[in-house]
Amino acid sequence: MYKILFVCMGNICRSPTAHAVMQDVIDKAHLSQCVQVDSAGTHAYHVSAAPDARSQHHASLRGYSMASQQARQITPQDFEQADLILAMDWDNLALLQAQCPPEMARKVRRMAEFFQSHPDTVVPDPYEGGAAGFEQVLDLVEDGCQGLLAHLLTPDALSRCVPQWQKLADQPALQREFEFASFMEAMAFVQLVAIHAEAHQHHPEIWNVYHRVRLTLTTHDANGLTVKDLALAQAIDDCRVAS
Repeated sequence: MYKILFVCMGNICRSPTAHAVMQDVIDKAHLSQCVQVDSAGTHAYHVSAAPDARSQHHASLRGYSMASQQARQITPQDFEQADLILAMDWDNLALLQAQCPPEMARKVRRMAEFFQSHPDTVVPDPYEGGAAGFEQVLDLVEDGCQGLLAHLLTPDALSRCVPQWQKLADQPALQREFEFASFMEAMAFVQLVAIHAEAHQHHPEIWNVYHRVRLTLTTHDANGLTVKDLALAQAIDDCRVAS
């Protein structure tokens, strides 16, 4: 799985908000089987506490839930296990960079790098302010999560999400070949693929010779891959394992 970790100071306002928003984005994109979302704090101020009540309230007004979250402090294992560690501001970025082993430094970045429409360089701490600050956090985080969704289509992320699929060099498509013991098993698999394709409203090109099946996923109505390709690839991998 591709693991995204959001980090602020105490893990009760900004990072749990990003956690909740990104989880919602991932669930709606049908990517929860290949992308894991988490959050933590650089400090141990609020370990085991629920997210700030104001953060929860403003998030709930937009349909996001933080009910299952508890604050925690980042650990050395997080640097090993996460693929992307996103700091909410410059101070927390510096703290993370100081803790991060040099060989994993590429994982540590700012959330603001993924903003699509906001020029801000940080997600500001709303803790000492009023309602407007919590709304601003949500605006920025929602923007950044859309940028992260696009990031999942980069080669490095794809190789973690769907490692068995090849990104074709000459076209915006994912491709994987399967081999079965018999023609009947191959056709049974194709039927399972058809069920998932209908459920995702996205249909692969299917090439078949006897016990070999090659699937090519491409989004013809867009410029390049979309998360629909990634989601269907993951669903097909899951049904292959199940079959």
